[in-house]
Amino acid sequence: MTKANTNKSHKLAKASAILLFTLIGAFGGYQLARMIDETTTTGALETILIAGLFIVVLALAYLLHIIVHEAGHLVMGLATGYQFISFRIGSIMVIKEQGRLRLRRFSLAGTGGQCLLSPPDLVDGRVPYVLYNLGGVLANLTLAILCGIIAVVARFIAVSQVGESAPLWTTPSGAVALFCTFSAIVGLALALMNGIPLSLSGVDNDGRNIVSASKSPEALRAFWIIMKSGEELARGSRLKDMPAAWFAPPSSPEALTNPLIASVAVLSCQRLLDEGNIPEAAQSIRTHLNTSTGTLGIHRALLNIDLAFCEMMEGTRPESPEPFDKETLRIAKAMHTNPSLLRARYATALLVDHNPDEARVLREKFDRVAANYPYSADLASERELMARVDETAAARQKPVNNKVGETDTNLLKEASYDGA
Repeated sequence: MTKANTNKSHKLAKASAILLFTLIGAFGGYQLARMIDETTTTGALETILIAGLFIVVLALAYLLHIIVHEAGHLVMGLATGYQFISFRIGSIMVIKEQGRLRLRRFSLAGTGGQCLLSPPDLVDGRVPYVLYNLGGVLANLTLAILCGIIAVVARFIAVSQVGESAPLWTTPSGAVALFCTFSAIVGLALALMNGIPLSLSGVDNDGRNIVSASKSPEALRAFWIIMKSGEELARGSRLKDMPAAWFAPPSSPEALTNPLIASVAVLSCQRLLDEGNIPEAAQSIRTHLNTSTGTLGIHRALLNIDLAFCEMMEGTRPESPEPFDKETLRIAKAMHTNPSLLRARYATALLVDHNPDEARVLREKFDRVAANYPYSADLASERELMARVDETAAARQKPVNNKVGETDTNLLKEASYDGA
């Protein structure tokens, strides 16, 4: 994907998101105004209470559709031969570990939830992928239509009971009509935002995943590898222990313009880091970042941070490095408890700031996160890398006044929150 095409895609995604949320906002504003207008008393307290109710109803409708969306992926996945691995809403995850369901904490920037399933084996290079990816969209759309019908019926009942001039939302039927109206519009918006092929907040939506997987057999295999490596991670396998053939170089540099193939290349970079091969990982990351690819924004951000980590470990961090771009800072802030980010900050504290107290705080934070983190393989890898940081810091010992390092630290701190 060329830079021009990438920028065009990003502009389309932003324009579509702005349009959809503007429509939702306009509709919501209309509903709020009507609720206030229907109320016999319009004092400040009443207005605040109505606005609060409005926000609660909208939030509940959104949460309902996030759950329904991920349930749609689950149902369609199971129906096409996939097997359950985990189900996440927000940062609350239910994951299958050694045959038992366990509660864990995990968040991923740009996502409200995620249903991770184990794919069936490839047969003649093929694996079912359309219904699995469309499951969430179909579920949102189905519920939106159902809620729309219920809203019309409930409003008709409410009007027949109290008349048009009364505040309908204060009656049971009117309250149902209000909630179902918001649920219908939220469901329609989410169906469109996930069904129209877009990349939002650094993550490809379901529609774009379908388009990407359909481009070539290599892209479809990449989709399968991504799903399969997720399954292996959930089972406790590290990237370095997975088949090397999964992470072989793509057929051509042009193939990397496909987001799925580019994602496998990102996994390949992370696999080198998991092996402890820091110099080769650094070179692989540099090559990837300097190549025109379809790399997701979230992956590019994490690669930027991993490259900074490698350079700190090698002692090759430039004296005047370019600051992290806004997207990297935004994603790092959203993923402030991610073990890889904590590891990078830990390296900065010891290797750049020579601040063992800050490093100790970060190590404690890492341990708190690890207590409920779902992927033991990731934790094992990060702990090994942090041990390498300890060894490197001990070997260097002599403090160095590094202003550039202070800038790097500030950037990472800016992208983080205090506490676990």
